[in-house]
Formats: sequence, structure tokens, C-alpha cells
Amino acid sequence: MKLYGIPISPFVRKTRVALELKGLEYDMENIYPGTKTPEYLAISPLGKIPALEDGDTIICDSNVIIEYLEEQYPSIPVRPSNIVDRARSRWLEEYAGSMLFGPCAGGIFMERLTKPFKSNKVTDEEVVKNSIENQLPPLFNYIESQLPLEGFIFGEMGIVDIAVATALINATYTDFEVDKILWPKLANHLSIVKTNPVVAKCMQSEEPMIAALINDRNERLEKTS
Repeated sequence: MKLYGIPISPFVRKTRVALELKGLEYDMENIYPGTKTPEYLAISPLGKIPALEDGDTIICDSNVIIEYLEEQYPSIPVRPSNIVDRARSRWLEEYAGSMLFGPCAGGIFMERLTKPFKSNKVTDEEVVKNSIENQLPPLFNYIESQLPLEGFIFGEMGIVDIAVATALINATYTDFEVDKILWPKLANHLSIVKTNPVVAKCMQSEEPMIAALINDRNERLEKTS
């Protein structure tokens, strides 16, 4: 198998965790989001990441890829076996992917790290502040209400756990932290997901790219101070 995308993408990370949990071997092909080369558009017509190539089969979009992996390689499932729990897993995956990406990955991570690196523009801290103070609290309140007191959502690590955590992981690369007083279950859940061996392995491969972004940010801050 070949997975197209960059490791620090929340959706690529989610897909990698699914592949790792299932014990499937794959190679990474570094493709940046928005790539519009003819070669990549032939794989992903929207130019989005991730895309998965499995033999002659090409699948785009992380949610569709995971559905494919669940059906094609069912021996190690990443969703619960119970019908109701499986539906709830899909819902929380959809909610987290749709709602958390904007403020966490866009408003915090991209604004603080990738925007200055890619466009040479300074971080707009008002965008970051609005994400943290206005956009995230109601989202966190809902997710907090859906989480167990401790442990993973359905008892063991599954795709729903990384779906809830993956955009938050990007935000934490900028020193953002979930308030443990306001959202204790969410803070605990993020911690156990990040320390899961599969997730930790994926995050370890992200370190060089994250380090480059942080070093670039620090150099810019030194020049302006």
C-alpha cells in the first residue's frame, strides 16, 4: 500500500493510525495538501490528502479510506462490533473531523506555525485567540459530555479516539493545552491517546517537520524582538 500525504496532517495521521492498528504495511509518499500536479490529480482529483493506493485500488478522503480498510481488512477492526456503538463511533468521528479541524488545526496550528513558514506572514494572534476563547469551548463541552470518565471511548484504542484527538495534537505543537479544570475528561483522553504506542510511533515520525516549523518560528521571533 501507499499512503499519500504529509505526516503532520490531522487526517493523514488518523489514516496512519488505522493502518497501524490493523497491522497493515504501507509506504508514505509525501504530498502536500493542495497539490495540483497532473500526476497527483490523477490520484486525488480534489488535490486533497490523504489518498491511499492499494494495488489497483485508489481511495481518497480519510473517512472513505477507513471505511474501505474496515471492509477489506476486517480481521482487526478499528470500530466497535456493537451496531449502536459503531454508529456512535462514526458520528463522533464526523463531529470531530468537521468541527475541531478549523479552530485547532487552522486557527491555532496553521496560524502559528505553517502560515509564517509558507507565506512569510506574521501570525494573527487575534485569530488564535478567537479560536481558543470563542470557537473551541462549546465544541469541547460537547465532546466532554460524550467521553467516559477514564480510558478510551469504547474500552480500547479505536479510530474514534484518534479522530477526536488528531486536530488537538496539532494544536499542542504550538504549546496549546486543554484546560484540565474545565474539560478533565478531554484532557485525560488526549493524554492517553498521545501515549498509545501506535500514536506515539506516528508522532515520532512527525518530529523533524515540526522541529523545522518551530525553529523557523523562533528565528522569526528573534528577528522581530
